[in-house]
Amino acid sequence: MTKAILLVSLGLLWATRLSAIKSAGLSGIPVHVVVGVSIIGIAILFTAVALMRGNWPSLSKATTIFYILSGVFGFIFPFTLEILVAPHLPVFVLIVIIATMPIVTLAISAVVGHEALSKNAVSAVLLGFIGALFLIWDTVQPSQTGRADMIWIAIALGVPVLYAANTVFVATKWPVAADAIQVAHAQALIFSLAVLAGGLTMGGLSIWIEASLNPPAMALIILCEGGALMLYLKIARDHGAIYVSFANYISMFFAAIIGACTFGDQLTWFSALAAAAIIGSVVLFQGKADWLIRR
Repeated sequence: MTKAILLVSLGLLWATRLSAIKSAGLSGIPVHVVVGVSIIGIAILFTAVALMRGNWPSLSKATTIFYILSGVFGFIFPFTLEILVAPHLPVFVLIVIIATMPIVTLAISAVVGHEALSKNAVSAVLLGFIGALFLIWDTVQPSQTGRADMIWIAIALGVPVLYAANTVFVATKWPVAADAIQVAHAQALIFSLAVLAGGLTMGGLSIWIEASLNPPAMALIILCEGGALMLYLKIARDHGAIYVSFANYISMFFAAIIGACTFGDQLTWFSALAAAAIIGSVVLFQGKADWLIRR
């Protein structure tokens, strides 16, 4: 039950964060400002947590390399791509694209031999993807499938590939004696220093003026991305790469509600079918389906 709660929480944070990113983009905040301010905000957030815990991340050579690689391919690159494409796609469409991550994760895990491809695992991933297809049908309208949108969709496909590769990397190369908060904190600190150096080079504090165009969205991005980063790392370490990838499917359910209420995205009975498929996929992957049948 605990790991299911963590997975649902991660899905909610991802969906909320993505909606806040879209709101920030529509407010006219440039991509580099959203990325830079968010990273600095997350670093401040985790530093406050470390002060309260009295527990700082290890900065040995091995752990520092892990922080940098995981941070670049699982945080900076996909996060920047999400912010870049979010204003140009409906929330559902971007969520659906990102939700192909479990399929990519399954393939990478099989290639590197990290997790066995059981019947339950393959069936669960495919069932969840069927839910994603329902949402595509429910949200992509003829007016939204022109050339421009297809270009943004192609760019957005880089997000699930990066997330999947990083998820397998995190699950297989986790540093000894480090917890999720320490890893998230170290990543945020390293990249916030890079952002501050780059910001000073490009003109100092002007990014803070642009970020003030939508303070609620920026605050929500920081809180949700910080919390999601910690949960993502913890679940990947404790329960495996494929399991944590199912949070993408769960985030679609929450994105359906948020997108309909906030951005006027379409929401019909297909969304209920998608939700049923997503719930079923998670249950099946956890191996509970056979137990339910026996009962």
